[in-house]
Amino acid sequence: MELSGAELAKDLKAGLRPVYYLLGEEAADKEAARRLVEKTLACDDFNARAFAGDLDERLGDILAELHTLPVFSDRRLVSVKAPAFPAALKKALAEYLKSPSPQTTLLLVSDDRKADAKDPLAQAAKSAGALIVFAPLREDAAETRLCAAAKKAGKTLPSPVAQLLVREAGTDWTALSQELEKLLLFCSGAEISEEDALACLGYRKAADPFALSRLIQERKAGPVLAHLRRFLADGKPQDQAFRAMAQMSSAVQKQLRAKILAGAGRGPQDIARTLRLHPYWDRDFVGRASRLGEKRLREDLLICLRTERALKSQSWLDPQAEVEAAAARLCRAK
Repeated sequence: MELSGAELAKDLKAGLRPVYYLLGEEAADKEAARRLVEKTLACDDFNARAFAGDLDERLGDILAELHTLPVFSDRRLVSVKAPAFPAALKKALAEYLKSPSPQTTLLLVSDDRKADAKDPLAQAAKSAGALIVFAPLREDAAETRLCAAAKKAGKTLPSPVAQLLVREAGTDWTALSQELEKLLLFCSGAEISEEDALACLGYRKAADPFALSRLIQERKAGPVLAHLRRFLADGKPQDQAFRAMAQMSSAVQKQLRAKILAGAGRGPQDIARTLRLHPYWDRDFVGRASRLGEKRLREDLLICLRTERALKSQSWLDPQAEVEAAAARLCRAK
């Protein structure tokens, strides 16, 4: 069975399954699910065994633990966690799940983005137990969650401020919750302002957190590349590359949506409300979007998507070079 993260708690109350396979990019929710499974089983040290890291040489140990009987208990927990599972391990565990031990729960945690249809372990886990994919939050969902978390902590987080945080920090809940925690400690008033957010994000005075998005929307090659080099140098190259591509892709996608809305007869104010444009940072957005054709915008979005896919699937690529090349193609002459 394939479950959502939100359905897991209810499913655990209904009864334990032989296997729970947690995967996906949303690390915070995936980790919370792992702790929930462990808490529900509440196995002592005699009946809990964990394997992590390099698993190539641990296959025999894992299978032996799966077939070990509980000690003074009704159930055992065997957890296996790694960024990616070796093919031999996947094949062996898929075979085990055809007839799993009725007294053992297998907890699998992987960083794989999604369940591959050709992955025997994913299919076996879905058949024998539960497969749960923790996909990245959408921007609107991340903003809503931030506002709710701030409210629970006794503060009001206006939607534009939540939007600012998501645009800058991304949608990973671990990063967002850390930013929110800083804000809650920093802000003395009942409402968190944009000035509070900019101060906690560590921007220099008068810095613009949406500069890359705006420059991409303007298609100014020189300023874009100059800003990108500063941006990419301000952290781990791969992490900064993904953040830059997320902003670039979002900027182009928003322009394309604006073009489609305008073509459907929607006016500038209606477009601004629909796309939730910021009244200051996006003040010239509609005008910039109107200067580009829909065909060009679709081609630009494809450039972003292909670059993101290449960075995720081809680890040997130079992140800075790939992002700068994508930016140069976006800023090509009409």
